[in-house]
Amino acid sequence: MEYILAIDGGGSRTRCLVINREGKIAGAAESGPSNHLLVDLETVKRSLDAVITESIANASIERSDIAAISAGLAGVDYDGRGAGEMSSLFRDPEFKNVIINGVMVIAHAGALSGKSGILALAGTGSAILGVGEDGTPVKVGGWGPIFGDEGSAYGIAQNCLRAAARSFDGRGRKTALLETITKALGVDSFDESLARVYLDEMEPRDIAALSRSCYAAAEAGDDVAVSIFRQAGNDLAEAVASAIRRLDTAEPKVSYQGSVLESCAMVLEQFKSAVAEKFPDACITAPRFKPVIGAFLIGCREVGWNTGEMDLSGLENVPFGA
Repeated sequence: MEYILAIDGGGSRTRCLVINREGKIAGAAESGPSNHLLVDLETVKRSLDAVITESIANASIERSDIAAISAGLAGVDYDGRGAGEMSSLFRDPEFKNVIINGVMVIAHAGALSGKSGILALAGTGSAILGVGEDGTPVKVGGWGPIFGDEGSAYGIAQNCLRAAARSFDGRGRKTALLETITKALGVDSFDESLARVYLDEMEPRDIAALSRSCYAAAEAGDDVAVSIFRQAGNDLAEAVASAIRRLDTAEPKVSYQGSVLESCAMVLEQFKSAVAEKFPDACITAPRFKPVIGAFLIGCREVGWNTGEMDLSGLENVPFGA
């Protein structure tokens, strides 16, 4: 029996599944971040080595049983830029094939089962990837935390921090985010958050994690928090609209991936509403598979495995959360 190692390497964590030719999961593992644009290469190497070693051990197989490694990495762009640098981290004579794509590519393949359409990806960061009927790819966003990342967990958390700072100063509206963020950061007063964020050099994934606490404030009805999360949905819809126009698609198929759209109902509802308002003929569907399964589907295509002969229903619920 041969296997494919499917890897989803993001800005917060790296996930790996060992899947056989029948489409059944034999092993799984999870480790730290593997986006080389946000963390150093040594950290990326440790994360990748950990998931590969642990998943193979959990599957009780040998490295020589691996037909291919198919990885989607957040630091690799949709057109393959950055893949060459990452390929050096997978050097092992026992690995026959190593396929590296951007995390957007595997997320698209997973959500839309490898078919054409537009994907909104919103996790730690955000980006939109559209693929036309002829295979033409179009990317919108994905500029990272300095240039943008609108609609991402990082972008939401940043807007919440700014709203809390304005409230603390008396420059903005009163908001429960002030207390929420103070507690989430483990400080006694909000003004101590400066040292926590800057002097402790919080990583983007740690900033992004604040969005989870802030969402609780939105669910409780805080107007400022609600407006921030709804704006995230609008921002993602605006980016999707740009991709649809560039692909000139009459009846676009749209799906989504990532913790923001899959865990924040408020963002998803606003996203769907805004896309439908701009494009009434758009078909918006929940993602069929997680990105890591998208990596598997791409790996199957590259090594010639026929997914049509597999029962893929067992891959719709993988052993990882959103």
